[in-house]
Amino acid sequence: MPHVAVNLIYVGWENFTSDDVAAVNAATWATRQVYWQVGFDMFGFNAYSITVAEAQGYAYVDDDTEARFLTGQWTIPGNAVDVFLVKGYTGPTAGLSPVGGPCDKYLTYPWMTGAVVEVLGTTTNSIMPHEIGHYLGLDHVNDPTNLMYPSVDLGGFTAVPQLNFAQSMTIAQHCFTTLP
Repeated sequence: MPHVAVNLIYVGWENFTSDDVAAVNAATWATRQVYWQVGFDMFGFNAYSITVAEAQGYAYVDDDTEARFLTGQWTIPGNAVDVFLVKGYTGPTAGLSPVGGPCDKYLTYPWMTGAVVEVLGTTTNSIMPHEIGHYLGLDHVNDPTNLMYPSVDLGGFTAVPQLNFAQSMTIAQHCFTTLP
């Protein structure tokens, strides 16, 4: 089965509660469910942490510029999508990722080399797979049943959001996708 590796990077580790970690674990399962339906596995979900001091003010993201700086400051080597987990993202945004994220994770600002996801309880189930989708090349679509609809379900999805064949072909072309 084709797969994509994912690194989970807790930013400001000491701010995360056991409930937050449980929400992230549930979101990894939800992410796998979404991508399985089009024949992809999200693989790995290796966890890493950055302390509040190491995060240099980015444990809580104030705007999209800070999210870009965060991903430019840190990376985990290898061909995996880096997902930066934060406790807060000011404003209506709950996550940010470039559409068609770069293969070179050592680029710096203004490049964004990972996805930033705010941990918001069960809503993380919607945010994480959506932002990973952007990184893998998926843009927004005007179908509320699709994963890439511009707004995510508050409280997490009640039905697994759909992906279509064209979206699976886009994912298959991303440099972090490993084909059998």
